[in-house]
Amino acid sequence: MRIKLLMAFAIMLLLVGCGASEPVKTTLSALSEVQKDFDGRQVMVSGTLRTFDMPRHYWIENDALDRVALEGTINLAPLVSRTVTVRGMFRYDSDAGRRIVVDELIVSE
Repeated sequence: MRIKLLMAFAIMLLLVGCGASEPVKTTLSALSEVQKDFDGRQVMVSGTLRTFDMPRHYWIENDALDRVALEGTINLAPLVSRTVTVRGMFRYDSDAGRRIVVDELIVSE
């Protein structure tokens, strides 16, 4: 537990030092643990792309099932089950949850 708190503190220090246009490289675990602190920030994070069809939506997740929804105009359907890195604006809302408005998506080999 202490390690997670130290990690969250370190991430907060990085957030304070970063410019608004540079994305913060982070993890899905960090986005889940301190989601309010990332709200409105550009982030870069990796995970496995997943989907559900009713209604159709996409998200990335890690092995611990920390998840963040993805929004944007990129065609994600052909990339389901692949590991991807996304860059975009992170948003958190207690009703709508965690999401990233994707600016860029890179498929890992």
